[in-house]
Amino acid sequence: MSGPGRPGEAGPDRRGWTRRALLASSLGAFALAGTGCGLVSDDQPFDPASEILPPDTAAPVAAPATTAAARRTLADPAAAKEFFGKDLVARSRSSFGLDRAEIMASDDPRFPKFLRISLPVDAMNPADARIYGDGPTYGGTQVFVDHTLRSPYELYMRYYLRFPEGFAFGKGGRLPGFFGTIVKNRQRTETLRSGLATRFAWRDGDEGIVYANTARTDHPINVIGKGAWHWPAGRWICVEQGVKLNFEGFADGVLLVWLDGQLVHKEQSFNPRISNDLRIGGILVTATFGDGGTSFAPTSPQTMDLAGFTYGTARLNPLPKPEAT
Repeated sequence: MSGPGRPGEAGPDRRGWTRRALLASSLGAFALAGTGCGLVSDDQPFDPASEILPPDTAAPVAAPATTAAARRTLADPAAAKEFFGKDLVARSRSSFGLDRAEIMASDDPRFPKFLRISLPVDAMNPADARIYGDGPTYGGTQVFVDHTLRSPYELYMRYYLRFPEGFAFGKGGRLPGFFGTIVKNRQRTETLRSGLATRFAWRDGDEGIVYANTARTDHPINVIGKGAWHWPAGRWICVEQGVKLNFEGFADGVLLVWLDGQLVHKEQSFNPRISNDLRIGGILVTATFGDGGTSFAPTSPQTMDLAGFTYGTARLNPLPKPEAT
């Protein structure tokens, strides 16, 4: 019988060989006197099922660690679309700090996700992204988010805001509000015909205001609601704003502010436009320190949270509060 070696070379039947026998053969092992141990011979085939193998001393291979969930921010267009929903469309124009707006699972059943906005120290935002003649801003994020309506002149928004306990307000900063567009082409520009924005803000600590840019040369900036409310910290706040634009040549516009369902300010005779072509274009999602000199920059890293952005042609009212458990 030919073995596995050279053709025609006789050799023992190796079908009965086991790993132990092969190892012993390759080492030229000899039987130990008095122990009864020896090689397994060819005429005594060994049943592999009866063999007791030595313990496996090799350390088990560890299962690969589960990859941590990727950090999701507004810098990812798909993540931004998912966060804002089908009725709000984030645009890239004049945006900054989108990687500082992290999308996180909500701790409140009223909204599934929220944005955690990071405001680091010494992070002045790019000058070429400044809008409406703003001065320097620091940290945070800015993104224009269009609505999907047909150029309304009256619109209401609602979102939720949370300053953490101990938030260092400093000298001031900006928060989300409306912005204006020209009805014919929905282009946001900053000419006298379309220079409209009604951003919430804070000044001198937690004092709340609306910082309103207008399309007028006689009052291009209006500070609205000064002293009417203060921003609380340590909990979610329901923030609502309603704007009805004036008709050209009339001072018949209105701006309203609600906090947690309570009307805190009503601005009568609000007249920001000089052309009926100017309409409300969407929500300007801004969360920064500034605008002003370096004294407006945060002195320590801060965060704030935003959630639940929506709008409508009538007042929305707060979402029902979750039941206490």
